[in-house]
Amino acid sequence: MPETVRAVNALGEPAMAFAREPERLYPQGALGAHLLGFLNYDGHGMRGMERWLDAPLTDKNARAKPVALSIDARVQGAFEAELGQAMTSFQAKGAAGVILDADSGEIVAMASLPNFDPNQVPRVRDARDPDDPAALQLRNNVTQSVYELGSTFKPLSIAAAIDNGVIGSMAQRFDATKPLAIGRFHIRDDHPQRRYLNAAETLIHSSNIATARIADTMGPERLQAMYRRLGFDTAPDVELHERQRPIWPSYWARVTTMTAAYGHGIAVTPLHLASAYAAIVNGGIWRPATLLKVAPGKAAAGRRVISAATSARMRQLLRLVVLQGTGKKGEAPGYRVGGKTGTAEVAMKSGYSKKRNVSTFAAAFPMDAPRYVVIAMLDSPIANASSAGQTTAAWTVAPVVSRVILRTAPLLGVMPDMRRDVDLSDIDPLIWHAPGENQAVPE
Repeated sequence: MPETVRAVNALGEPAMAFAREPERLYPQGALGAHLLGFLNYDGHGMRGMERWLDAPLTDKNARAKPVALSIDARVQGAFEAELGQAMTSFQAKGAAGVILDADSGEIVAMASLPNFDPNQVPRVRDARDPDDPAALQLRNNVTQSVYELGSTFKPLSIAAAIDNGVIGSMAQRFDATKPLAIGRFHIRDDHPQRRYLNAAETLIHSSNIATARIADTMGPERLQAMYRRLGFDTAPDVELHERQRPIWPSYWARVTTMTAAYGHGIAVTPLHLASAYAAIVNGGIWRPATLLKVAPGKAAAGRRVISAATSARMRQLLRLVVLQGTGKKGEAPGYRVGGKTGTAEVAMKSGYSKKRNVSTFAAAFPMDAPRYVVIAMLDSPIANASSAGQTTAAWTVAPVVSRVILRTAPLLGVMPDMRRDVDLSDIDPLIWHAPGENQAVPE
């Protein structure tokens, strides 16, 4: 401490001296801990961007060159606060989220909970124990943990079907009159409509049956091609060493293709999902996510995954899910939010748990000219009064995204505008509602 140094120096003892040594301190504590990382006792980066940039930051010739990150600390703080509040409220095992620039791929916020303070790094007692408290704190759930993300995959499958001509018209309908039997498997809907559904209704009502039929018509080759273009067969593309490869089916049977279309049997990280949603709303270009600041006009070229026309259609469909479907609680007035909920049972050694699920809301805003993608996820939430006894994404994480957008959009330069919205005039007449039907269905 400075006062100790002054007191010792005041003794006037020439044999006593203090050596000057640099030390890395993190004045914001746990804020952005997973993406920043920390240094070891030798001053070398051990995790996060500290590790990724260790060589240039320890190069004496490069020390005068600062490295600008894409993170906005104000947005990061608000995001962590909202996710943390939800995790506590629902007693969830973990939480994760990312806010991504839809065009450049810049990550403006990345949150993983539980987190840690890089000034006091927790010690892992048993690296082989998946429940070691310190290991759970150090794990970046956004890039290191893979999840079956359920119905958030449905828009990706619908986009592939539209782009491949499997869905040639928004009036085209698919049989969802009864559960779909494939061998010993039965595909069911949580909110059965018991009728034929078009693409918009399939997403609004989150129909597994209709999505499975669409995927079956499309076939495994074309669905796999879409998922590969979105990077679902490789580790997330970002400047971090802490990355995990997806769980990709080793054999794509007919039923595998159907279930993968609605996010079961394939597991990816939340960052994979964020980059995928950016691609389907930004005009059809997938770009790698980055934690480095991108100069205007210098975004990576990326690769085309769907046509601009298909992307425009997906912006309409995702907006409809928030206006009329499971994403209603994700709406943020004036910001024209679009998105899709997803609730998937957690895979256990003995099969899928009936008591634990992963709840995710994948969103973008404003949908008439998308600027940002927001992904929020809770691992194993427990129902409470605020969620009407539900653990589904519509009740647990969709409201989180709404609050995050309301808090952070102005910080990102996006102002609310109640006069604008996505033009849905060509789709609205095709959506059927039963008399007195409650259009918002929880998922």
